[in-house]
Amino acid sequence: MDSLWNSYTANVGYAISQLCIAIIMGGLYFLAPTERSTRYWALSGLLSVFGSTLTAFSISKFGHLPLIIGSTMMIGAMTAKWWGTQAFFGKKPAYIGWYLILGFFIVYSLVVLLQFTIAVRTLLFSIMLALLMFLNVVEVVGARKLKLSFANSLVIIAYTLAAADFILRGILSVSGSIDLSPQSHDPINVFGLYLIPMWCNLLGSLGLLLMYFESIIHEKEHLATHDELTKLYNRRALVNLGRREVDLAHRYQRPISIFMLDIDNFKMVNDTYGHDAGDKVLRTVSQALSKACRNTDIIGRYGGEELCIICPQTTKEEATSLGGRLLEAMRNLHHPACDNRQVTCSLGLYAWDPHTDLAASWEAMLHRADTALYAAKAAGRNQMLQYNIESDNPLR
Repeated sequence: MDSLWNSYTANVGYAISQLCIAIIMGGLYFLAPTERSTRYWALSGLLSVFGSTLTAFSISKFGHLPLIIGSTMMIGAMTAKWWGTQAFFGKKPAYIGWYLILGFFIVYSLVVLLQFTIAVRTLLFSIMLALLMFLNVVEVVGARKLKLSFANSLVIIAYTLAAADFILRGILSVSGSIDLSPQSHDPINVFGLYLIPMWCNLLGSLGLLLMYFESIIHEKEHLATHDELTKLYNRRALVNLGRREVDLAHRYQRPISIFMLDIDNFKMVNDTYGHDAGDKVLRTVSQALSKACRNTDIIGRYGGEELCIICPQTTKEEATSLGGRLLEAMRNLHHPACDNRQVTCSLGLYAWDPHTDLAASWEAMLHRADTALYAAKAAGRNQMLQYNIESDNPLR
């Protein structure tokens, strides 16, 4: 059994594990070619396979070139993994990665050709790999700002352990505590150089894979509840949220206000400047309204150019003040897509008071806000009207 328990055997296992990772990541890339992160992660796996294979060749038979190229490819593999993590979070791959690879190649070549001890080579290689693994951890922690999921945590733990393993191995190599020869049967060498990194890379790659699927699920959930054009809530999500907030208002006897908003003369914008210009106006209006609203307000696209704003725990006076800010925000907008012209809006408001009004359903509240909106448009647009429950009609 001792003949099998050596660096060569462990290296084969490491290479096979990296090949599996490369195949999985490559498959994901071919399924979604626009996703750059999986391309880098697949490249990382392939470089690891070739790099670990080359470093196992005997220097006495093949010279120093396989060791130098193989070690550099291993550094390139971890750099590609770092680039993939950056791409996953929407960043451009850092050019400093090329300098790290080139710098390592030059320094490592000199160390090998000048016949420094194997301990020095191991220390240089270990420190560089640990640095790149740490950079992966920094990317994940920085992007998530400590709001970690299971997948993110798995990546952080795996690469932190791998970095610690390489640093420890580098220290032990300098102290002469382990046998570093390729034929080594030293468990510390076999575990430290191959098996622990293999397990950590598998766990880290699994974490990256789970992060990828997490993002797909999150995007799917977002598309299910948000309007693609305006990025606001879509009608289905708006109705569900509206019903929930109305139920809460009834249960806890809290006020609630609902706005219906319509962009004035929007059909004329589409007819005159085209639907592309209309889409740009709608996006700009949605962004401006989102900024003018409070964090607790719920804003969504109800249909066409009609938007709805739900204001939980908001009295008539507070809603009137908010409506004034919304109108002012629209009046201050000038749209380059349609000759920099001003595009105004009309507002209909219904404010439910638990102390004076009878309980009303979400549909009834929405209908009253919509009635006030159409009255505002009929009265000349670019204004807000409130629905008065006592006279059952909209008032200024």
